[in-house]
Amino acid sequence: MPLQQAKQGTPTMGGLLVIGVGTAVAAAFGGFSTREGWALLFGLGGVGLIGLADDWLKLRRPNAKGLRCLPKLLAAMLVGAGIGWVTSDPGLGYQAMRLPWLGRSIELGGWWIPAASLVIAGSAHAVNLTDGMDGLAAGCLALAFGVFALLGLKDGGSPSLIAWCASLSGACVGFLWFNSFPASVFLGDVGALGLGAALGVLALLSHAALGLVIIGGIFVAEALSVMLQVASYRWRGKRRIFRVAPLHHHFQVAGMGEPKLAVRFWIAGLLLAALGLTALGQI
Repeated sequence: MPLQQAKQGTPTMGGLLVIGVGTAVAAAFGGFSTREGWALLFGLGGVGLIGLADDWLKLRRPNAKGLRCLPKLLAAMLVGAGIGWVTSDPGLGYQAMRLPWLGRSIELGGWWIPAASLVIAGSAHAVNLTDGMDGLAAGCLALAFGVFALLGLKDGGSPSLIAWCASLSGACVGFLWFNSFPASVFLGDVGALGLGAALGVLALLSHAALGLVIIGGIFVAEALSVMLQVASYRWRGKRRIFRVAPLHHHFQVAGMGEPKLAVRFWIAGLLLAALGLTALGQI
C-alpha cells in the first residue's frame, strides 16, 4: 500500500515487549491468583501465538503474505471457545452480561461458549485492523484497559483482573514512547491480536461484553468500515463506501496528517470510554 511504503524496514513484533512487560507486572501484583487471571493469559498468549506465526511468515521473504484471514480467524475463535469452555460452569458466575443503560443483566447459559468465541476473536481482529497507523492501536488499547481497571475498582471486581488491566494499560503507554509518530517499532500481529484478545477476555469476565462495543468503539468502527467496504465492493458492482479501509486510512487519504489523526482517534476513544462507563452505571 503506497501509504505504508515509507515505513518499510521498521522493526515489528514490538508487541512481544508489551505482552512480556504486562505479564511480568501482572504476575508481581497477583494476576495469577484467580481463574480469571489464567483465562486472560490463555487468551493473550494463545491468540498472540497466532499473530506471532503470522508475523514470522511475513518476515521470511519480501512481500510475503503471512497467514490467510480465514484460518487466522478460525484459530482465534477456537481459543475463544476454549476460554468459554473452562469458564462455562454456571457456579462460577461468569455468564451474566450487563445490558448498557438498563441496569440489569441477562444470563447467556448455553450461548456462553459461542459468545466467548465471537467476542474474543472479534476483539482481536478489530484491534489488528486498527493497528495500521503509528500509535493508534496502542493508545486506544491503553484507554480501554484503563477503563476496565476503573470498572473493576468500582465494582469490587477480581483483583487479578484489575492487576492485568493496569499492567497492560501501563505497558501500552510505555510502548507509545517508541510507537508514536514516527514509529521506531510496530506492535505486529503478535501484539495487536494478543492484546485485542485480552481485551475481549476482560470484557467477558467483567460481564461487560456489550459495554466493550462502546468502550472499544474505535475498534468497532475500524472493523465495520472494512466489512462494509468489502460488502459494497462485492455486491454493489465494485463500488466503494470509503476511499480506503480501514477507517483511519480513509481520513489519511483525504489529507489529514498521521499524528493529528492518531490524536483525534485517541480523543474519540476517551469520549467513548466515558460513555461506556456511563452506560454501565459507573459514572
